[in-house]
Amino acid sequence: MRNLRVLAVVLVAAGLAVWGCGRGYEAAKDSRGLMGLAEMAAPASQPAPAVQLDRFLASADEAQASAGRARGESAAPGVGGLTDLAANQPDVYLIKNATVTIECDDARTATDSLVASLQAISAYVSNLNERVDALGRRTVTLQVRVPADKFDQSMTSLESLGRVLNKQVTTQDVTEEYVDTDSRTRNLKQTETRLLDHLNRAAQLEDILRVESELTRVREEIERLDGRLRFLKDRVSFSTISVTIQEKAKAEPIVPPQSFSTAKEFSEAARSLVEFLQRLWSRAIWIIVWLPVYGAIAAAVYGVYRAIKRRLF
Repeated sequence: MRNLRVLAVVLVAAGLAVWGCGRGYEAAKDSRGLMGLAEMAAPASQPAPAVQLDRFLASADEAQASAGRARGESAAPGVGGLTDLAANQPDVYLIKNATVTIECDDARTATDSLVASLQAISAYVSNLNERVDALGRRTVTLQVRVPADKFDQSMTSLESLGRVLNKQVTTQDVTEEYVDTDSRTRNLKQTETRLLDHLNRAAQLEDILRVESELTRVREEIERLDGRLRFLKDRVSFSTISVTIQEKAKAEPIVPPQSFSTAKEFSEAARSLVEFLQRLWSRAIWIIVWLPVYGAIAAAVYGVYRAIKRRLF
């Protein structure tokens, strides 16, 4: 009987020990779970400034979008306006250039006629250069900017000035570059608007500085792209024609015309006589100066001759 009581006590103690171990395991699991949640809730290492700015912009955009949905506004304003703008743009952007060389009788008259015809179509001359060669032929070189829709008309007017010696027309398609640059500009302007809105609503100094830095970079890129767009628009809207107008070669006589002048002949004869006398006087001066030398040489030669003659005879 005593052994049964001991066995019962042992079993009860073993059960209590097993139950206590189970409770400890559950408590440990709960503790690890709480630690995991704490780690998840704790902030991670500080992200890079660009990532923080992206998160800040994303959160601000989300807040603005939520407010807009609460007011019943569209989630993507301005899309219709961009679509209309793209629809109004031409399909192809072409830059046309031409080089023409024309031969005519009078270069100045042809130039005046060309300038008058250009003014009638709202074109203008950007550069002009005029030169005259040794034979008296005048050549005028000018650069003309004409509206793109008047390009063919201008070429016809040029050909009517005289004989066309050379004509070259080139066309450059810049549609892809123009559309890409225009799209990037519009996207950057939308980003600029977002940044300005975020800058007005930013509260922390760190966020303000980051937004201002990004805003400066975006504005510089917008200015660069706007400059490229203005250049392309100007080159597409106005074609460039380089014109060279040269006069025809004038006929020159092979033999110059015969002419006689008594005064001219007398002058040439007198000049020839003076030159002859000058040459004679120059020779006389040389002889007088060298006469002692010639005398000494002659005396030496004569003395040698006398000495040889005495020995022989």
